[in-house]
This record gives sequence, structure tokens and C-alpha cells, in this order.
Amino acid sequence: MAGNISYYFTLFKKFQVLNHVPEQSVHGDAGAPTGGFNLNNPNCAFGASNSFTLLGTTPNNSPLWQILNAAANGQPTVTIGPYTGPSMPPGASSTYPASWAAFQVNSMPPVVSVFGNWITAGKINDIPSAVVNPANGTIANVPATIATPLDNGVSLFACSMANDNGVRPGAVPSNYWATSLIYLVDPNTGATVTPATLNPGDEWNLVGVVGNRGNADAGTYLSSATDPGVETSAVVMVWNTTFSPGVELPALSNLDVTDTNPIYDSYIMRSAHYDVVGFRLNVQNVFNGIIAALTQAVANNQINLGGLTPTQWVLQAPAHLCAKLLIRPQGGVFPNVGDTPLTNATLAQKNLAPFEATISDTDANPTNIIWKTFVSGTPYFLRLPDGGLSRMRFTLRMPDGVAKLLLAIPTVTHDRYFLKGSARLTGFREISPQTLAASVHGTKAKPFPEAVVFEHIGGENIIEFPALPEKHFLAMAVGLEYQQRGLKPGPVGEIDLVHFTEMPTVRPGTHTYDIEERVVGGFTLQVRAVDVTPISKGRKTQP
Repeated sequence: MAGNISYYFTLFKKFQVLNHVPEQSVHGDAGAPTGGFNLNNPNCAFGASNSFTLLGTTPNNSPLWQILNAAANGQPTVTIGPYTGPSMPPGASSTYPASWAAFQVNSMPPVVSVFGNWITAGKINDIPSAVVNPANGTIANVPATIATPLDNGVSLFACSMANDNGVRPGAVPSNYWATSLIYLVDPNTGATVTPATLNPGDEWNLVGVVGNRGNADAGTYLSSATDPGVETSAVVMVWNTTFSPGVELPALSNLDVTDTNPIYDSYIMRSAHYDVVGFRLNVQNVFNGIIAALTQAVANNQINLGGLTPTQWVLQAPAHLCAKLLIRPQGGVFPNVGDTPLTNATLAQKNLAPFEATISDTDANPTNIIWKTFVSGTPYFLRLPDGGLSRMRFTLRMPDGVAKLLLAIPTVTHDRYFLKGSARLTGFREISPQTLAASVHGTKAKPFPEAVVFEHIGGENIIEFPALPEKHFLAMAVGLEYQQRGLKPGPVGEIDLVHFTEMPTVRPGTHTYDIEERVVGGFTLQVRAVDVTPISKGRKTQP
């Protein structure tokens, strides 16, 4: 089922470039816009101008729609009650701006029709209010100005932290997947959300902040016809550390809500400025795409899921997801799959949900395990001799004694890579199936039927495996064994899994290289305890 038309991304962004904002005049004049109608302000359509309300309950009693509809019908003027004035955009059809031809004349559906449907559907305001200030259009968590010197030309970047100015290498933290300016937003309210799980019936807006630290303007409908366009894409993957099966999301700029076009076009990207981009995240569609990719990988013997079907792997938790935002000049190339925000400013990555589960035990202090599956691989371009060796390390930031870290590997994978191959584990010891079954309540002792389970014994820990063949993946799971006694509702701590890979680094001034360890991905599990027991039966929590 198609979701809502987006006011902010589908309509408002187009209103800005149907004349005025690129020229910074009339309704695009931030200081004194004509009639007080300010198209730099995303809330402008919900206000009033010239003593009448801009939006009514139907298109025909909405002056803003009537003004645009008159232009769509070739009428140079429009009369609305006592007001008679030019239609918008003004002028004969031959002189209308290029954006009008793209969005109205040559579009199916045309923007005026989409605008009318949005009014009829209830005028849902989905301005991402934690990202964009609805009162003035300013973007949160970015520098007021990008410090000079600016890069030559157009220099695009996706924000990997608050106040990101696009410099790479720079101050981007190694756990960038926890700090990037990428958000899940409720399409019905514009509020940022952090759901405990992503369920098949959910639909969210995926919103991200991008910028241009170059000294040249960009944007398809900016003031100069030579300004390059700006294209952004979003990919959502099953829990991963660098390269795993993923699904491209439809852009919220699409006028047709069923359009699967994945390219979001930033119409205005001035030098040293930022923009907000949006995509439609229908969880069922994403799950379907990931399941299809995993099904193909299983059929090609490129991954082993430990006795689960691809559907079970994705839906049993259900899976939590990770998003990547990629940006490029129009007609350019997106970053390589294995690139990271630490060195490449044109991508950002973000985890989309915390680490949380629900239990129904009523014993006084049961032992439980919660699991999260993930998929990892080798960046496909690492095919040099001695390159591509991967190491993963866990870091726990939790009070001592709260929980025990576990790792599960499919039996076939364990035997092939760890028992008979060169892969190794440091800081873990295997738990026998008998011990695991005897000590744990319920059915969560293993995340998948055919698993070898290890517990962290403290200190340094390493999961090391050689470079995998192209499009081959390792499926694993991270678990927490815990007891409920002593837990209180609220944040418990965090677990980082950081993926390092040995990569070639060119020696300055030479044609030779060294192999050095670099961060290529990872994820952060934000652990929190939730009370799930009715008050009448006593309080109970679980992480």
C-alpha cells in the first residue's frame, strides 16, 4: 500500500524552485517576502497571507492551489474572493521556468494534481521538525557557516556527525554509524522516532543531512543553467559491518507515491550550504528485498544461515537495519561499496534501532539470552596480495556483571573457516550445547538451529577471517546472556562491533603501497531494559 504524499519533500521543495527562491526575490526573499509569504520557511503554506488562509479543506477553497492551478490552465491571472492577481508561476507558458515544465507540463502526475490530492487527504504536515526548524527552515546540528578555505568546484558530502563540515580525513568518530545525521521520521507527524523494532507493517521517512563545501553552487534549478544537479541515494541493509545484501529506497521527491526511483534530486545546493534529503522506508518492501538477496546468495552457496530460511533470518527478530546515504554530482559515480565515512565524505551510515527484546518469564530471576543476527563481508575491491584480512572487535560499555557477551557462528561456516581454515577467535571459548541448554530458559539458547556458540572470557577479543570471494558473506549473531535481577528500566549500555580490514595505503611520492589496518564498518547496539510485567504481577525488566 502506498504511503502519504510528503509535504516537505514532494511539494514544498518544488514550490521553492517554481520561481522565487533560486532568485532570492519576491516570496524567496528571506528578509521581506512579498505579502509575508516566505518560501524559505517550510511552514509558510500553513500560515496566512494577504488576510486569507492559504489552505482550505478542499483544493477549490485553498488559494495556494488555486493560484497554481490557474497557471496550469494557462490563465495569467486568478480571482480569489476580493483578490485578483497573477497566477503562479507568472507569465506565458513559453516563459515558465524549467522546473514548471519538469514538475507540471511533462510530469505524470503533475505537481498541481499531487498538491490537490494532498489537501484532500488531510494536509498532513511531515516537516522533520527535529532536523529542520519549521519556523525558519534552518537545519539543526550543522555549522552556521562552513569554514574557509572551501574546496574548488562542487564538493558534496553526507553528514556523519553533528557540525560536520565535510572535511576528510577529519573528526569523524570511528563509530560513525551511531553519530551520522540520518533519522527515522514519522510520516504522519514529522517527529523523529526510535522504534524498538522495525516491523513489516511499518513505514517511515528516512531523512538525512547533506552539504556542499565547495566554492561553486549546485542544484538542478538554481540560478545558473550550468550548475550541476545533486543526486542522493539511500540503501538499507540487514545488520552489517561493511558489505551485505541491501535495498535501495524510493526518493520522497517522486511525485508518484508508487514510483521506485531511488534518486533524490537536491534542487538548491549553494556553496557552503546544506540540504535535507528524504526517502520512503516501507519495512515490508525492504525485508522483501533483503530476503530476495539472501535467497539468491544461499542458492549460489555464498552464505550459510545456520539452518534458517532467508525469511526466518530477516523476520524472526524481526531484523534491525542499517542505512547508508550516498551523494554525487548528477551523472557522477557513487562511492565504492566498501568505502567508509572516515575517508570518503560522500557517504554516511546509521543504525536504525536499539538492541531490545520482550520476554514473558515469570520466574524470580531467569537467565535469558537475546540475539541479533548480522551479515558481514569483504569490500569487493580488496583483491591485492595480503589485502582483505578482516578483524572484528567488540567493545562493551556496560556495568560489570550485568550481561555476558556471546557470539554464534553457523556450524558450516565455523567448520569451513575457523576449524579447517585460517580464521580464528581470540578471547572467546565455546559453550557446549548441553551447558547452553541447561542454563538458559526458553528457546533462545541459539539464534539459529545449526550454531556453534561462544562466550567472551574477558579482555581482548578478535574475530579474524581471510578475504572472502566476491559476493560471499558471513552470517553471525551477537548475543547477551543476562539475569533480570538488578536491572532497572532505561539505558543499560552499548556494544560496539568494529570491523577492521587490511587495506593498501600508497606511500607518498611513490608507486608502492603498504598494507595497513583500517576501519571499514561496524555497528553499535544500544542496550536498554524495558519493563514488560503488569504492575499487579510485580515489576520485571529485560535488556
